[in-house]
Amino acid sequence: MLRIDRLNKLREKIKGNFDAFITLNPVNLRYLLGYRGEGSILLVTEEKVLLYVNEMYLEQAQEDCGDIEIIPVKKDWEGILVRALKKERVKRLAFESDITFSTYKKISSLINGIELIPVENFLDSIRAIKDEEEISLIKKSAEIADLAFMHLKSIIKPGIKEQDLVAEFNYFVRKRGATVSFEPIILYGEVSSLPHGIPASRDIKPDGILLIDYGAKYNGYCSDATRTFFLGKPPKEYSKIYNVVLKAQESAESIIKPGVPASEVDRVAREVINKEGFGDKFIHSTGHGVGLEIHEYPRLAEGNGALIEKGMVLTVEPGIYIKGFGGIRIEDLVVVTDSGIEVLTRISKDFEFKGGNI
Repeated sequence: MLRIDRLNKLREKIKGNFDAFITLNPVNLRYLLGYRGEGSILLVTEEKVLLYVNEMYLEQAQEDCGDIEIIPVKKDWEGILVRALKKERVKRLAFESDITFSTYKKISSLINGIELIPVENFLDSIRAIKDEEEISLIKKSAEIADLAFMHLKSIIKPGIKEQDLVAEFNYFVRKRGATVSFEPIILYGEVSSLPHGIPASRDIKPDGILLIDYGAKYNGYCSDATRTFFLGKPPKEYSKIYNVVLKAQESAESIIKPGVPASEVDRVAREVINKEGFGDKFIHSTGHGVGLEIHEYPRLAEGNGALIEKGMVLTVEPGIYIKGFGGIRIEDLVVVTDSGIEVLTRISKDFEFKGGNI
């Protein structure tokens, strides 16, 4: 379904800077039009919205966004596009800079008197503010992901493998009308020190760290969360580090509200970890936006002066990673409200594992 409000925001951004904008990004086509196909290009001017689609996706386009002008093409869509640009008297054309170089070359070879202007992450700030429908879908994806996580807890036992848990998670969310928003990161023992480690055929044992980074995607919208457990009674040194990470996360979440710089959220989390002497073991940003993609604007990172706004959906995920020891990360998914946040991740933050057959 055509998203008039979103297109109007895009047009406001174009106005006074460019005559038109094109995108080939399937995620942006989904956001602006509700279109779920691929291999298509969208042209937006002040007056028109034109979607050029490969014939294979014509029926899909007519179903998803039949209220705009859809132009089926076989080959030479660049030539058809350029003819439309000339008809609309476009002089300054903005295009997303992630198009392939070959596509850029072909378009630039055909135009005459049209200035091509690359724009990077042009829709990011618009997409960062979620409307009620988007927030509802993200909440649903978080709910399904949390249910899948609880299912994993119920089947964890000595001898089960990381890959077994990944498969169980994937199957569980699919049975509930969703998919995974990314391949779950399920790591046991010392390998949990790899923030984006790859699950393997390692056996889960009765003691040690188990890190589970998980998310679901429902009707196009993602969720993201992480919990870290110690299977058995956690030794003091593990509990100490866990509590440092937990304090960092709680401190960061406590300051999130409209008007706060993204960098300040990162600074607050990092300051807690730095004071405890683990600053060099916190090796990624404190969080990121989530929506149609698992990593979206803004990053909660040093140097990012972007201001937090109502409607943003963010992760808050500090971590400490020590080679030969393991990694601890705690991640919530939150939505920014008028005065703070609503935490969408409902899973307990108890470090000592309670559940399954350990």
